[in-house]
Order: sequence, then C-alpha cells, then structure tokens
Amino acid sequence: MILPFIPFTEAELMAIATEAFYTLGGEQAYFVSPNVVERVSHKAIECYIPEEGVRSLHRAVSSLLIDIPELLEQNNT
Repeated sequence: MILPFIPFTEAELMAIATEAFYTLGGEQAYFVSPNVVERVSHKAIECYIPEEGVRSLHRAVSSLLIDIPELLEQNNT
C-alpha cells in the first residue's frame, strides 16, 4: 500500500526546522536566543522543496548554522 504525500502545514514546517536547529546545532544551539532560532527556522522554510521533504529543511538549517555569528550580531543591534 502506498500512502499519498500530504504537504506539511506552515506550523509543521516551523516545528521541523526548529527541531533540526537544536539537533544539528548541538549543545551550543541551546545558548542561542529564541529570536535567532525563529529567524533561522523561517529562513530554512524559505528553502523548503516539497519534493525533497524534510531533507531540504535539514540542509537549509545546516547551511544557516554556519551564519549564526552574523545572526547573533543582527540580534544585538
């Protein structure tokens, strides 16, 4: 039996991206402000490719984690 693909809602995408942030970011991710986590998650959602599913979100979060120092600077200004 093959189940049809049901697209994620915006809330589900946000939850998945946020979970990916904390999973891929390791212990250091827990010291980042919630505002930065939210911004990274929203940026990751912009890169979401429905055909690739969750993989595209994980890839986007992974790439965005490299830019965390820049995001922290923006958060302080």
